[in-house]
Amino acid sequence: MKINCPFSVGDLVRFTPSTRTVGLYQDIGRFGLQPNDIVVVREIRSGMYLYFDGGKGGFPWNEFSLAKLREGDEIK
Repeated sequence: MKINCPFSVGDLVRFTPSTRTVGLYQDIGRFGLQPNDIVVVREIRSGMYLYFDGGKGGFPWNEFSLAKLREGDEIK
């Protein structure tokens, strides 16, 4: 069963990669994001992959947690 991306363009998300993902990419920072970075979603491709400013992105949405909605509501 495919779960749709819960994020929208403009949301701020925190990069919270799984232990498995960190293990696969020993130098994960070379992809432009460090764990706990907060970035603005600029594009969602194939309903799954998040992209950000500066060509960063291409990670599946499940490697992120919501930091702030685009409307400005804080997530607690």
